[in-house]
Amino acid sequence: MSGSRQKPAPIKQSKTEGQSVAPDSVELETKVSPSQSRARNTFETILSIAGTLLSEVGFERLSTNMICKRAGLTPPALYRYFPNKYAILHELGRRLMEAQDEAVFAWIHDGGLNTQTFEETVASTLRLQKEVNEITRAFPGGAWVLRVMRVIPALKEVRLESRELVAKEVLDALRETLPDIAEDRLVTATRLTIELMFSATEMAIEAPEQEDNITQEVCFLVASYHDRLRQSP
Repeated sequence: MSGSRQKPAPIKQSKTEGQSVAPDSVELETKVSPSQSRARNTFETILSIAGTLLSEVGFERLSTNMICKRAGLTPPALYRYFPNKYAILHELGRRLMEAQDEAVFAWIHDGGLNTQTFEETVASTLRLQKEVNEITRAFPGGAWVLRVMRVIPALKEVRLESRELVAKEVLDALRETLPDIAEDRLVTATRLTIELMFSATEMAIEAPEQEDNITQEVCFLVASYHDRLRQSP
């Protein structure tokens, strides 16, 4: 994503696929889980092209007809797997969150929270934040996928499920590294840290010319917070 690219326009919650359907009541699950190679290829093509088009035209203009045209598919072929564009975005969001989550889990497993000094915490957090940013940047339509999960009611659940999974893993690790801190304070610290870093990724992807500063500052804030926790009675 280049620094000269225009920022995405705000998302409006309007009619879905030409029909008056509330965004929080549309069907989100895939219709078929492909098992054969050809079907899997079609499934993956739909997702890849949808992510690319999302970056090109934005959420409002994206449609299943547009995806079909770019993919060389008929609408019935697409509808075999996805009932609407929201279901496609739901799957894209699930995959992006899963990729981000796996990076966090690996970081924790490798001792990312087992730091002793402020400088070590900054460096460790910086490694994770940069990796999550890169995962998001490389994901088809990553910036827009983040945005639709934030503002479309039907898709917020994907983000919330990811937050809960990550929070559980981080909290378990913090209990070991900060055993003297009260449980309720650890829970608060966990949630604040996760939301702060997730928001920083959104900001960095949407403003690539400021990514280095955003990433450095959020890691400094997180390290300062954890340093304060260590010094608390």
